[in-house]
Amino acid sequence: MLNEELIYLDMPYSTQNELFEEMSKKFLELGYVNEEYLDALKKREEEFPTGIKTQVAGLAIPHVDSKYIKKAGIAVVRLKKPILFQEMCTNNDVDVNLVFMLLVKDKSKQVTTLSALMGCFSNEEALKQLMTGSKAEIIEELEKILEENE
Repeated sequence: MLNEELIYLDMPYSTQNELFEEMSKKFLELGYVNEEYLDALKKREEEFPTGIKTQVAGLAIPHVDSKYIKKAGIAVVRLKKPILFQEMCTNNDVDVNLVFMLLVKDKSKQVTTLSALMGCFSNEEALKQLMTGSKAEIIEELEKILEENE
């Protein structure tokens, strides 16, 4: 699920819409999603915001139903400057620096993957590594997190 083609560092996106459109194009080109993915992503984020505020950074975990996914993966997008998301549960504004875009093909694994990532968000050291690390270091850290929470 983790590989360097899905790690994007210091991306210059300035809005959530720009992020979703550009990443959707990349995922489509790489064969991870189908044509309806972008619309589904925007609609789901509007209905169920995924922003999370932590001590280290603002995070978001946008995802869609597995019927829009062709190939499983977890994309990590580290932003050059924070972009605005709505916070999960409260709908308050959150400046997001790090986005985890879940591409879960097997519907039964979506909750497990989400839970594993949510567990890491309280680990300040892991988040600092994700905020500053190279592609290889990010993959290594995420693999550790996912293994620990399986």
